[in-house]
Amino acid sequence: MDESANKGLESKGTDAEIRKSSIRRISVEGYDTSLRMEDVDDALRKHFASCGNIIHVYVPRNYEETILCRYAFVYVNEEDVEKALRLDGSDMGGQILQIKSYPFHETHLENDLAPMKEVKVYWPQQTLKVTGYDTSLPVEDIQIELEKYFSSHGSFVYQDETASGAIKTKAYIYVQGPDAVDKALELSGRSVEGLNFVVTKVYPLPENPHMSGFIHPINLTRFTREQIEDPNLCFITEGQQKKSDTSEGNQKKKKKKKKKNKKSKTREGIQKKKKSETREGKQKKGVEISL
Repeated sequence: MDESANKGLESKGTDAEIRKSSIRRISVEGYDTSLRMEDVDDALRKHFASCGNIIHVYVPRNYEETILCRYAFVYVNEEDVEKALRLDGSDMGGQILQIKSYPFHETHLENDLAPMKEVKVYWPQQTLKVTGYDTSLPVEDIQIELEKYFSSHGSFVYQDETASGAIKTKAYIYVQGPDAVDKALELSGRSVEGLNFVVTKVYPLPENPHMSGFIHPINLTRFTREQIEDPNLCFITEGQQKKSDTSEGNQKKKKKKKKKNKKSKTREGIQKKKKSETREGKQKKGVEISL
């Protein structure tokens, strides 16, 4: 995440109108760090499922060496935090977990987390689902407000018609790196300059995320599962369009070639038939003359 975006989030964090975040962060220690990051993520989601809505699970990993940190973080709504903390000392896959509250302002685990943040390329882009906006506003205005509020790299807002005919608006923001995700979650549910957006979900990263710089959301080739499965939504990236055009062009060329070959074969067939008929005619004529 760039410095300007970080400063934007930090300045909002000191605004006098700000209330506490509606999301709580919990640290988890004791899981098997030899497992894959995705396996630990899945196991933690299942372990805390009874506590309510799991907004985000972050298992820090050194991307250069694929080493897991001994601390992971689970993010839940304020009303669910007590249930989550009661799981302290519980067993997960034969490992006893140590679960503690780790508020956003706390930094005592930074020494353990620092090596996990040493990325030589770029942090992968992450998608966060957001609610709390004025649905009567035009889509473009909602996008502007979201990006201003979260200092995000981009946003994606679209409207969908439900079975009953009602218009439903869905919104997502895009940020890079765990610090940017943390800042967005810290702002969730706060009142900043009259705005009060709520992050309801952080979509897990794929197993091998693309380590690249910022990509505008409209050009993303990695969409959320919910977006992909939405029958009313169509995503065509520039690359996909080119590929599609090329594919269509190739198909047309193949069809033309096929037609040409067919015509050629037809001509050959007619010529052969004529030659054959001519030969047969000559042979018959020769027989008649000899008689």
